[in-house]
Amino acid sequence: MIDLFLPLLPADWRAKFVRRIIVTGAESTGTTTLALALAEALNCPYVPEYGREYTQNRARVEDSPWRSEELAEIARVQNELENEAVLRSTNRWIVADTDAMTTALWHERYFGHRSDEVDAIARAQIRPNIYILTGDDIPFEADDIREGGKARHELQEKLRSEIIKAGIPYLEVTGTPDERLAAVLAFLDHAC
Repeated sequence: MIDLFLPLLPADWRAKFVRRIIVTGAESTGTTTLALALAEALNCPYVPEYGREYTQNRARVEDSPWRSEELAEIARVQNELENEAVLRSTNRWIVADTDAMTTALWHERYFGHRSDEVDAIARAQIRPNIYILTGDDIPFEADDIREGGKARHELQEKLRSEIIKAGIPYLEVTGTPDERLAAVLAFLDHAC
């Protein structure tokens, strides 16, 4: 019933009813493919992975090593993009391709320790309603910014652990893109 009236509400009121779905996973596990397909299926706003955009626009790592403050900026902007999408949504969903919690784990991967600042930004993120964790069962595909698939499984384990620790409902999906999307849609039918 709320779906009928949601578009009529002012954006800030509508935001109280919008549910956040975060699609996350290690490198080259199909997060973007699934997040885009899911946003299309739900006819809702899609929040791209800001870290990818940032990485594509920055100097190569060989020329300019990562700095902790860059990951803090990535996490902060990712939160802002999610919040903006919530205000644009005219139904009860947004789908985000990654989140600040994931950025916190990337910080640990790059620097060997967590960042108090990035962790604080992740805690400030409005709590997602659902996590979708994309399985690392598909082959690694290199591109101009991916660093390699060697640490993929380790990051996958850390993501799963963080999601479980947060106590947020989640679904881990494997298989083809169509199988993954079908599994998520079935999960949403039962979980919501």
